[in-house]
Amino acid sequence: MHFGSFLKQLDNFQYNQYVMERYNEGLPFNKPHQKIEDKFKMVEPVFEKKEETLLDKLLDRVDTLPEDHEVVQFCLKRKIPRDKLKRLYFIDNIKNIVQLSDKYKDKITTEEPRLVIPFYNTIGQLSGVTCRGLRGESLRYLVIKIKEEDPLIFGMNEIDKDKTIYVTEGPLDSLFLPNAIAVGGTSFGKMETLDLPKDKLVMIIDNQPRNKDVVRVLDKIIDRHYNVVIWPQTIEEKDINEMVENGIDAKKIVAKNVFSGLEAKMKFTEWKRC
Repeated sequence: MHFGSFLKQLDNFQYNQYVMERYNEGLPFNKPHQKIEDKFKMVEPVFEKKEETLLDKLLDRVDTLPEDHEVVQFCLKRKIPRDKLKRLYFIDNIKNIVQLSDKYKDKITTEEPRLVIPFYNTIGQLSGVTCRGLRGESLRYLVIKIKEEDPLIFGMNEIDKDKTIYVTEGPLDSLFLPNAIAVGGTSFGKMETLDLPKDKLVMIIDNQPRNKDVVRVLDKIIDRHYNVVIWPQTIEEKDINEMVENGIDAKKIVAKNVFSGLEAKMKFTEWKRC
């Protein structure tokens, strides 16, 4: 029964009070009873099955591998955050990577295992991968391009364009910063091809003041009016990953050393003399 009928049977005086209060508030006092089955009727959810990609079929995601696995140990020794391991993959025979693009089938002749770093474009399509050696290979990185028209920029499918975007050289360095991407080298000119607000970008060049190419690239970026990180003289490590390995709070150092315009030029002049 509905509440009014129940109250009337239990206490007629209280029922009359209830009717008056409901009437004064303009509410119905004899509302039809609603079945409890209708009130709590559940609609069985339908889950959309995620299609397994060729990358997932061909490779093992690092976070799914056992703790003592070679590639997991490699990542943990470099202090890569555990929650970022899901963005990295492992291949036990580099020759099999040609299944992503057969144009490399005659170019890859070795069979070693490697860490695989995927690059996606802004709409989540796989643009290419970088395969990083684990055992001191002479060729540390192998780059496989799948979409020739896409610039290889790591992390484009992960960023929030409304927040500050940190742009590093190496993909692994970007994993230590919030909302970060990586150009995979010193090719920061790629950023000019993207629809990203310049004032939201912070360019982070490796700490190599004696490297003429690095110095030239950083000077050019400053001239293009980007925000840049100029490393303080107290930092001897060459990149973010090395800083983290040595116990340095890289995020804090980055946050305190972002400059632009004339101030960036002054800091740059001091830095390159180190």
